[in-house]
Amino acid sequence: MYLKKLEISGFKSFANKTVLDFPHGVTAVVGPNGSGKSNIADAIKWVLGEQSMKSLRGKKSGDVLFTGSDKKTKMSSASVSLYLDNRDKKIPLDYEDVILTRKLFRNGDSEYLINKSRARLIDIIDLLARSGVSQKGYCVINQGMADSILTATPAERMVIFEEATGVRKFQIKKQQSINKLESTKKNLQRVADLLNEIEPRLNSLKRQASRAQKRGAIEEGLKSEQKKLFTYVWTKLNNDNRKYGSEKEKLGENIREYSKEIGKIKNKLAETENNSNSYTTEFEQLQKEINSLRETINEFQKNLSITEGKIQVEEERKKETEKPEYMPINLGYVKNKLCNLVSVYDKLFDLIKKLANLEDIESIRAKGSEVKKNMEDILKEIENGKITQKDRKIVFDDSNIKRLKTEKFEISNKIREYEKEYGEFKDRIYELNKDEREKREVFFQLEKNLQTKQDALNKFKDALNQINIELAKFEVRKEDLINEIKDEIGNNEILKKIQDETFEDNSEEFQFDNFDQEESKLKIKKLKIQFDQIGGIDPLIMEEYEETKKRFDFLSAQSNDLEQASESLGKVIGELDEKIEIIFKSSFKKISEEFNKYFKIIFGGGKANLSVKYSDFKKEENNDTENDPEKTEADEKQKIAGVEINASPPGKKISSLDILSGGERALTSIAILFAIVSNNPPPFLVLDEIDAALDESNSEKVAKINKEVASKTQLIIITHNREMMRQAGVLYGVTMDNNSISKIISLKLDEL
Repeated sequence: MYLKKLEISGFKSFANKTVLDFPHGVTAVVGPNGSGKSNIADAIKWVLGEQSMKSLRGKKSGDVLFTGSDKKTKMSSASVSLYLDNRDKKIPLDYEDVILTRKLFRNGDSEYLINKSRARLIDIIDLLARSGVSQKGYCVINQGMADSILTATPAERMVIFEEATGVRKFQIKKQQSINKLESTKKNLQRVADLLNEIEPRLNSLKRQASRAQKRGAIEEGLKSEQKKLFTYVWTKLNNDNRKYGSEKEKLGENIREYSKEIGKIKNKLAETENNSNSYTTEFEQLQKEINSLRETINEFQKNLSITEGKIQVEEERKKETEKPEYMPINLGYVKNKLCNLVSVYDKLFDLIKKLANLEDIESIRAKGSEVKKNMEDILKEIENGKITQKDRKIVFDDSNIKRLKTEKFEISNKIREYEKEYGEFKDRIYELNKDEREKREVFFQLEKNLQTKQDALNKFKDALNQINIELAKFEVRKEDLINEIKDEIGNNEILKKIQDETFEDNSEEFQFDNFDQEESKLKIKKLKIQFDQIGGIDPLIMEEYEETKKRFDFLSAQSNDLEQASESLGKVIGELDEKIEIIFKSSFKKISEEFNKYFKIIFGGGKANLSVKYSDFKKEENNDTENDPEKTEADEKQKIAGVEINASPPGKKISSLDILSGGERALTSIAILFAIVSNNPPPFLVLDEIDAALDESNSEKVAKINKEVASKTQLIIITHNREMMRQAGVLYGVTMDNNSISKIISLKLDEL
């Protein structure tokens, strides 16, 4: 890495944009006093993050802005950009060229940029520290700084030597770790305070939560037992009616199959009828009417069956409601009578289908009269029956039964009327088909088959109606169960599923082989008593307890993590201390040896060395290290307080640097600077008139050393000395015009 280019705009005397390109070797900047050449060194220090205005030869930050002249107005901002070649990736950025920029505006605002992206000062300092460049180190050295090495206190010299030995970046990491450790300790204390605050409340909530859990367990047991009981009742009821569902499905299949066959027969009848040209318009109309009558009769027969089923349901409900002591009506007798009527009705219907002659019609009329008489006898016997009621609390409203019976009677009359009309139409058809009976034989055979199928279909429908009646009874019993659940426990999961018709048989979940319904009810009663004894508990207690416990556990985990982090940071700091000590001692020894070497070269002999000054460490009373966890092994060692410089020119015995003359002090400081550079060469080194106090002879010695140093690092020299100029490959001349603005004239001596 090396310094490629420097751009200055509005900084001190460089009002206009000025660009200086620097080669790898030695570059010399010359010019008369007051031309502004030292402002180049100040610009480099400023862009590297220098915050001390005294070091920049000013009093306030605005002093770095061009203040203006008689012919040039003052600048509103100052900007300096440093272009660094980073192909060796010494700066940890994925750029071959790194541009560091610092800007200052007259209103006091400032900004730092890295490759034209905004950055913080700490970011720039950290990058430079990793690459061996620092505004507090020795990359830019002026005459005052060289002398300040000697006049500085041992502690102040430590800053320079920390940079020189390359431990500054580790010290930055150490300081960051110390800051993190202090922050971690503060956070740990805050977490401890929060834990102490939460713990009493958590204990109180824990006791309440325990009661809530006990109450919840009883409630859960109660719900479980209720679920078992009502599941048992429902399962039993459901099993009783499951068979009806299966039978209903089978009947549905039979009805669909026979309906399909009837449709086929009807299609054949239609085909046969279309092939016959002997049918008159009157016959076709009669056929339509007789078919309509047949469907009407079937529909009334269906309604009659449904009405009879409804009557049966209502009578059973009446029995359940009124519960009479005895009923004098012989239901078996009534049943036998009704069965006989059904048998007579079947025979009547068969005669209707045949309708061969007038004798058949007379037979049908006789059978109808017989059915009517039997039904009137049954009704008369029922009306004359005596029902004795004892201790009746509920009187069932039998108006519905009467209405249904009336409806049944009306339907029966309608059937008889339509059957009579049906017979009349058959007579007329017989007369029309008398001459063509043989031709219509096939047609009647199909008709017969159709009727047979229709009869079978009607029987299936009757059976289906009976099943529907049973299912209606199931609905009644289900409603009773729902009312019981509401009375006992109100709305719950079982009730909701029954109401939504999504309840499934849970017989696999509960084993009901030895289930005692009464015992279950007794258990539910006991659980209710226990539930009431615990009393009411805020339902939000468990939620608050869980949240508080979760927070307490989180803070406890945070406390453990912070303790581990604190311990880890302590180890890191100890490791950095050890690393810093090892690197510092090794490099410091080398710098001391180089200092002695350059001192002898410059002075032609003598003796010089550097030494570390330690502070006395004393344990305070009543502060035993073993009982103090904050103390480390480093606390038991002597602390480095600073750096001492010992220098004795040839033939002199010097006890203090103050005895040295001005020239000797300058040469001694130069020897120290070159020793530092030799140990850990920075990417570039700016020497700002450090040779001003040297005579020609000593300047030649320093120039030779400069040549040696230039082989290790890029060298930029601001000088008046001709010997220094001879070492440069590029020469920049700085002048100042009448507008007090510095200008640059460049000359590449290597090309001359």
